[in-house]
Parts: sequence; structure tokens; C-alpha cells
Amino acid sequence: MADKIHIDVLTLDSVQCAACGYMMESIAALPEEVQDMIEYTEWSIKNKEGIGKFMELKGRVLPTICIEGDLVFESIIPIYEELIDEMAKRAPTDSMRESIESLRDKGFDFSNIQENLKKAGSGLKTKAV
Repeated sequence: MADKIHIDVLTLDSVQCAACGYMMESIAALPEEVQDMIEYTEWSIKNKEGIGKFMELKGRVLPTICIEGDLVFESIIPIYEELIDEMAKRAPTDSMRESIESLRDKGFDFSNIQENLKKAGSGLKTKAV
């Protein structure tokens, strides 16, 4: 049984593409309580690994947030409540779903955004193919 919600963010490059950066930041700005329940990675199509993930998930546009393998936010930067609702729908357990839903009114927390982006590998694998 999974203990985290897996999120993949398909990007061109979160450092040079503003929309891609905003997409990564929408995940990185989730409050600490949510951060503890998720695992997320940026997949830049500027490298073979990212292209492979894009094809595996059947990506169509950039940037895209995939939650548990589902293309959820394609070229649309979500608001906090939308992210919470979509993660709750895909939570691996009822208790995790309830925990996430209980945080729906908390809102984004920008105090640890840089640390969270680094943890997700944002901007680290953006070299040209």
C-alpha cells in the first residue's frame, strides 16, 4: 500500500519557462502537512528521462501536473483548493483522503518554497538532449 501521493510535473524547464516554474511552485507551496503526504518530481523534456516520462504518462501539453499517473492539470496552473480536491480523490487510503480534505481551507504556504523545490529536483535536470 502506498504511503504517499505521487505527483509528476511535466515541464519544458521550470527555470526558463515561467508557466512551468509556476506549476512547480503550486506544488512546492503546499503546506507542510500536505508536503508530508506527497512525493513529487519535475520531469523536463530537455532530457531523455523527462521525454520518457512524458511518453509514459501520455502527456499532450506542457506544463502538466499528473497525480497518481492521471493527467490532471494540463497547461492550467491550479488554485490551492483544486489541488487539494484532486489529491484527495486519488489518496491511497481513506485516512489520508480525510487528512488532505481537512487542510482544504489552510491555503498555500510560501515560507519553504525554495527548500521544497530543491527537494523535488526542480531545475536540476534541464540540460539539452
